[in-house]
Amino acid sequence: MSDVPDLAQTVAVTCCLASVPFRLTGLKTLKIKETDRLGALCTELRKLSFVVESVDDCELVWNGLRIPHPTAGHPIAFDTYADHRMAMAFAPVALYVPGIVIRNAEVVSKSYPEFWKHLANAGFRIEPYPQQS
Repeated sequence: MSDVPDLAQTVAVTCCLASVPFRLTGLKTLKIKETDRLGALCTELRKLSFVVESVDDCELVWNGLRIPHPTAGHPIAFDTYADHRMAMAFAPVALYVPGIVIRNAEVVSKSYPEFWKHLANAGFRIEPYPQQS
């Protein structure tokens, strides 16, 4: 994915949800974006029980392994790490898991300010999430 590394988050989340094991290579620039996108993906996908590994800071690998997350059965809140692509990559999880929360969802304004409005127009139920103090 060296020509389009910014698509890796969406591809990884989609493959996991579709139960398609993967090895994504050419991702060396993802550790130096808004966040360490490789580490963030591994952490957030684990909340869905997917065990995705970052290899040599330039690959993401999922061999199909799933281990229940300690909060299984509870609403899942995904962190965005102040990264617009994290919010957009995890939003479609709502098609598979009802009631998810995307924390700091406003980060999409960096690249796609109308993202949540367009998802709502497509039939997604979008509600504000109260900020915690």
